[in-house]
Amino acid sequence: MGTRNALAPFLGWFRLEVYVAVRAELYCYFCGHGLGEVLVPTRARRPSLEQLRTAYATGGREAPVWDDSEQPLCPRCGGQLFLERFEHEVIRTQDRRALKRAS
Repeated sequence: MGTRNALAPFLGWFRLEVYVAVRAELYCYFCGHGLGEVLVPTRARRPSLEQLRTAYATGGREAPVWDDSEQPLCPRCGGQLFLERFEHEVIRTQDRRALKRAS
């Protein structure tokens, strides 16, 4: 069963790649300051500290201060940061270029 012919030959053949990422934002416990959203390419439920550190290091946004125990601290008051909002996002190949321009 099945066919080797293209079902819609006018569309042509194309390769669609799918990537999974987490959109996350760090907030301060003490002053409530948010450091802006970052997009972390991962299949994990939550991004790791190393992935967050890399994501905040690249880009022109405000970055947390990292202490000796690798915990992110607020650049305004020095308070501890927590991961307030995070959600998984599926990124298709044609969306990657638009995403790179937007970040």
